Amino acid sequence: MTYQIRSNPFRWAWPLILLILACGAPLPSAGQMPAPRAPAAQVAPTLPKREPANVMSYEHADWLEREGRAETEKPEMVIQAMEIREGMTVAEIGAGTGFFSRRLAKAVGPSGKVYAEDIQPQMIDLLKKSSAKEGIANVTPVLGTETDPKLPAGAVDRILLVDVYHEFQKPEPMLAAIRASLAPGGTVTLVEYRLEGETASHINVKHRMSVDQVLAEWTRAGFLLLNQIETLPSQHLFVFSGKRGARPR
Repeated sequence: MTYQIRSNPFRWAWPLILLILACGAPLPSAGQMPAPRAPAAQVAPTLPKREPANVMSYEHADWLEREGRAETEKPEMVIQAMEIREGMTVAEIGAGTGFFSRRLAKAVGPSGKVYAEDIQPQMIDLLKKSSAKEGIANVTPVLGTETDPKLPAGAVDRILLVDVYHEFQKPEPMLAAIRASLAPGGTVTLVEYRLEGETASHINVKHRMSVDQVLAEWTRAGFLLLNQIETLPSQHLFVFSGKRGARPR
């Protein structure tokens, strides 16, 4: 009579299991999933060096107070994104005639303070006149330079830049100075016309920026992106922390 010998399917499994145990490797239990990886740090994209746009002269200051600007740029949405509270110290860099600075002054209230910075003395004069006309007393004009906004170190809770960063002729030292002026938990809000798409096609391409350009330059300078808002009609809005791991207060 012929007998069929059946091989044991576990015959070769036991030596392998014993080898794994000898090496100290844990055996996965049923349903066990690999441990999740830690979130990746923000990495600045590599892009060609951007050429700054020319600084808009005070001779074109009427553009900053043009009819309909409030409807197209939604300053109330920008200020809401900044999460300003009464009594805060805030600053606008490249304030021009004070279109946003005057609104910031109302947001921080009488106990708050606004530094309105510009590098053109003529713009500072226009800013003083517009603030006085509206009876605003908590705006302090500041004449800065291409490399330093002349803000007090470690003392500013919120900083705003609207359609001005792309004109910085020396962005690296300016960004370093901006970081140095932030109070603990302070944030910077950056608004720039979109380079992508057609929503800002009415703006000269040299005065528009892409998301990749902004993140490449600001991340490299040590800023951490906290929020990006794309609900403005024609502009990107970014909120940055000046210190990695810091929480806005």
